Amino acid sequence: MICNVMDIPVNYEEYGEGKPILCIHGYSVDHRLMSGCLEPVFENIQGYRRIYIDLPGMGKTPSDKWIKNSDNMLEVVSGFINAVIPNENFLIAGESYGGYLTLGLLHNKRERIDGALFIAPQLKSWIINNIEKEKLPKPQLLWIADNMPTEEEDSEVKEFLNFAVIATKEIFEKNKEQVLCGIKIADNDFLYNYFDGSYNHNFEAALRIMEYEKPTCIITGRQDHAVGYLDAFEMLKRFPRATFAVMDCAGHNLQIENENIFNQMVADWIKRINCKFP
Repeated sequence: MICNVMDIPVNYEEYGEGKPILCIHGYSVDHRLMSGCLEPVFENIQGYRRIYIDLPGMGKTPSDKWIKNSDNMLEVVSGFINAVIPNENFLIAGESYGGYLTLGLLHNKRERIDGALFIAPQLKSWIINNIEKEKLPKPQLLWIADNMPTEEEDSEVKEFLNFAVIATKEIFEKNKEQVLCGIKIADNDFLYNYFDGSYNHNFEAALRIMEYEKPTCIITGRQDHAVGYLDAFEMLKRFPRATFAVMDCAGHNLQIENENIFNQMVADWIKRINCKFP
């Protein structure tokens, strides 16, 4: 599906009916990362309209020269929301860089957002993340299965192992279907040579003190050497309705490496939003 936002044909997919959930993927991947991990959860949960966006320069949404930073990216996402979810409250789920955009949306549209899910979230600009690299776990491959393909069998194995914590053939195949597939078609010239992924200084500072009091779920990986888990832990004092998890045996692709716990936590988040307890 296509929604024209500020002369950009934004590609998206949606499934189901009911309360909208806007799902925002991370950097250089596309909507398949989010639909791949969330659709299995919603096989058993009814009443939700899942909306999976491709951000500009990623998936099937083209980049545009006027998009220079995350403030501009947030404008596009906000315009998309106004067009596709014009008169409803909604939920939001953001993975990695999508978590950074989710913070911006919580700041600007908090009255319309009834719950937030953060998956291995990036919560500060890349500049700050680079300065604070000592807060990140060291890369660690804890276990590799005998059935893993070799680089001779599949050229994508090396790229997969750069972020893997648990490496099995099954996890590798899901990674290809949900992560590497988006990386292959991303506009890398735009993403890495032209686009500054940070917010302006004042907005970044405002996000550091922002509070949000609706049901939240924050899921991090203990071995995530891309964004870590300490920044997410610091959110707890400002998000009083947040459940927080740091998963062992899970890195930046925790939704694939620790799928069972991930699914349970997302289902619990939905339960808390509905206040449906035994």
